[in-house]
Amino acid sequence: MKNTILSLIAVATMFATACTNGGNQPENNNTTDTTSSAASGVEPEKVIIPDAIPASEVFYDFDSTKALVVANPITYDVVTKCYVKDDEWQQQCVANTNTVAIANAIFQAVYKGRLTPYDYVTEQPMPIDSVKAVEKLFTRKQIGKIMFTEKWYFSEATLSFTKKVEAVTLGYELIDKSNDELRGFKPAFLVKLNEAK
Repeated sequence: MKNTILSLIAVATMFATACTNGGNQPENNNTTDTTSSAASGVEPEKVIIPDAIPASEVFYDFDSTKALVVANPITYDVVTKCYVKDDEWQQQCVANTNTVAIANAIFQAVYKGRLTPYDYVTEQPMPIDSVKAVEKLFTRKQIGKIMFTEKWYFSEATLSFTKKVEAVTLGYELIDKSNDELRGFKPAFLVKLNEAK
């Protein structure tokens, strides 16, 4: 029981501090374009996805068999751009987000055949021509929402929290041209990362 309570406290603390910057980031002045390469320091056009990821590239050592499964799966949306000019909290939360870079990486993997695009509604595979048709309607800079499907693990031994992203859906912003306000998002396609080739 004590371990379960400690686990819940650790998870709650993680959520409570998710968007704080601890004073390490400069103040956001409401004029930052979070889609620009300058905002994140990464040039989206320079993102290169290798044909295969070497097995030696392990970012951390985590044994999910010894961890508490917190969510299996959990699906949630993340709005990756700020659409309200005077919402300083949202601007701070997304200030270091480079949605174009992840979009470029996913599209590149789809076009190389490493990821299969699925229709968001039917979950049926989409032909590449359909993906190209989506790109004629929207630019990658218009992607403002990402939906994640993940497994969450918590290690009571190391007090580490790990998320394994299994699927991603990119969402394009729909802007009302009469008042430049966000109406919502339209899904481009779903990719299942655990099926990567």
